[in-house]
Amino acid sequence: MKRFTLSVILVAASACLTVVPAASTATAMAGVTIENTRPDGGQVSRFDVDGTALDAHDGSLLQVGDTFYQYGTSYACGYRYQQNSQFCGFKAYSSPDLVHWTDRGYIVAPGACGYCFRPHVVHNAVTGRYVLWADAGGRYMVATNTAPTGIFTAAPDPVLAVGGAVDESLFVDADGTGYVIHNTTQVAAGLTADMVVERLTPDYLRTTGQYVRLGLGDVEAFAVFKRNGVYHALMSDPSCAYCSGSTGEMTATSMLGPWSGAWYDPAGVHQSGRAEPRWRARIVNADNCGGQPLATLPVTAADGTTGYYFVSDRWNNRAPNESLANFFVGPMSFDSTGALRDIVCTPSFSLSLPGAAGAYAASPDLDQRSGFAGFRHYCDVADRIVRQQSFVASRTGTLSVASITTFQSGGPNAPATLEVLDAQDGKLLSRTDFPAASVPWSPAALTAHPGVAVSAGHAYLLRLRSATTTGCYGWEYNDSGPYAPGAESYSTDNGASFTSEPGRDLKFTTDVSATPAFTAEGVPPGFSRCAGEAERCTFTGTRIAAYGVGPAAGSYRFRVATGGIDCGIVAFGGDPAVGVLKSCFVAPAGGPAGYQSCSGEGGSCTVAGPTLIAYGAAGAYAYRLVGNGQVACANDAFGRDPLPNVLKSCYLPPAGGPPGWTTCAVENGVCAPGTARAVLYGARGAFYTRWQTGPVNCTSAEFGGDPIPGVVKACYLG
Repeated sequence: MKRFTLSVILVAASACLTVVPAASTATAMAGVTIENTRPDGGQVSRFDVDGTALDAHDGSLLQVGDTFYQYGTSYACGYRYQQNSQFCGFKAYSSPDLVHWTDRGYIVAPGACGYCFRPHVVHNAVTGRYVLWADAGGRYMVATNTAPTGIFTAAPDPVLAVGGAVDESLFVDADGTGYVIHNTTQVAAGLTADMVVERLTPDYLRTTGQYVRLGLGDVEAFAVFKRNGVYHALMSDPSCAYCSGSTGEMTATSMLGPWSGAWYDPAGVHQSGRAEPRWRARIVNADNCGGQPLATLPVTAADGTTGYYFVSDRWNNRAPNESLANFFVGPMSFDSTGALRDIVCTPSFSLSLPGAAGAYAASPDLDQRSGFAGFRHYCDVADRIVRQQSFVASRTGTLSVASITTFQSGGPNAPATLEVLDAQDGKLLSRTDFPAASVPWSPAALTAHPGVAVSAGHAYLLRLRSATTTGCYGWEYNDSGPYAPGAESYSTDNGASFTSEPGRDLKFTTDVSATPAFTAEGVPPGFSRCAGEAERCTFTGTRIAAYGVGPAAGSYRFRVATGGIDCGIVAFGGDPAVGVLKSCFVAPAGGPAGYQSCSGEGGSCTVAGPTLIAYGAAGAYAYRLVGNGQVACANDAFGRDPLPNVLKSCYLPPAGGPPGWTTCAVENGVCAPGTARAVLYGARGAFYTRWQTGPVNCTSAEFGGDPIPGVVKACYLG
């Protein structure tokens, strides 16, 4: 099997890409640098625009107008080769420039297939449908859809002219003729798998019975391209599931042959090490640049010239966590006769591509982050091993978001914990525990909402730890120092002492908000259960819906929906708690829990004294701290539209703590929580938080600032 994680590639028709003509031609130009390997030899990770690693492997590419789609197998829930593990689904990503990818959810839902890999999607210009073929474990799955994303509908399984197929790819020729390229285990004794090309019916759903066998002995992982009237087929030789074989090449002037380039190798060896004398393809690379062939890609540059590029899966050496595998992409070259030269595994190269460039997502409150490029992963956070990243806040306010990109491996038996500390005195400010089930196997931003006061120019620490005694939690790092104000350090004694690693930074993000609003982890107060797993959550109007389980952070995903939403991974774009039955919850139609309406949209809200006002509806709100008098209940007054196309209102908070929080001390008193837990300090909707292991003075000085000046405050426990 093969795994594909795309970063930056512009392509025309190939075994893994179909181009659907655009209505107009883009005039913009995007400069792209493709990095495969760091100077020290380490492979780099690729992320979507939200900072989560691309989780679509052993798949394909499709161009629709100016938009590119990446399809592949998800491994983030712990899907493992040759094990009875849960199928994580086939996913899709879209990009305007082949660099900035947006997660578009599933095309085949998790659990919908028992043992599936290698999804290939092409477009049929005659029927107008998008057609998927995939290896479904002893058979081929075929499905179609009217759009390039969304759930595909299954078609009858195709009947092949040559059975015994275990691996496949698709190719659409310039005249629209489709082909499936697959292998077959119906071979002579002592051999493993031959390569077969079969012509597809005009709807691409079946084969016509026309085929050619290439007569090879042990191949898989096919990719085909056409250059100057010659078809080139690349393949893994020998077959090598989740590991690295050589790159073989065969050529022909017709997809149905004859194909040339085969040679007999009396010293052939199977991946297991046993002798396997066989017919082989011409070898053009010794190790597929670290894996298996995935695609061969014609690339039209901004100057109109066409280059051809080789993409390979760089598998994780058959490790249980193949969601950590990367990929290689590099240029191919040809001699004066048109013959393919040996493929060079280049560390990086640049292209100038036509089309408009995309961008990585950034919150309006984004304050610090270490970027997206040049990161790689490692896993060692466990009992006594701690990693931390320092950062310097650029503005004074509330640390509303803090994240470190992490993943799980090896089955941790304890939560991952993200802490925020003051770098000057080491004081613990915030702690958020993420259950192991909520941490995917594929690197993702582990996001907390600390709600602590921070000061411009002051240094803080993000600390990742766990008490797990099995497996580990990983982290993404860059040794080129992408974040100059801070650095990474580690501890081997459970945080008693740390060793700095100069130049190394973890992948992290922080948001600092001007508003000291409390954000509950998990499902917010006031949300009501509306459905169980795989049921339909129905409601009136447009609201925020949550999908997940339990009160812990990281255990929910949220979506805006109108009228209802299916309670499942597909509708919410991911699994917030792997392997656990989940439920859906819907926000109340009015304001936040405990708030009272003070004006409808277009009116004004009057307050006597400082108050944090909420503006929005149905679970989506913007906040503004108003000192006294009137404030317009409108988008301009609150800086944004929290729920477009929905009539909103303004709401006043309760005078005391949030719903479910009880007073533990009045201002200038002492709050004694009894056990280690979060303490809120504030009033009228505005709060700062602190993680406390003992008594705490209920003062602005203790909590790092005054969340709402001029108002008598108190401390609260949840």
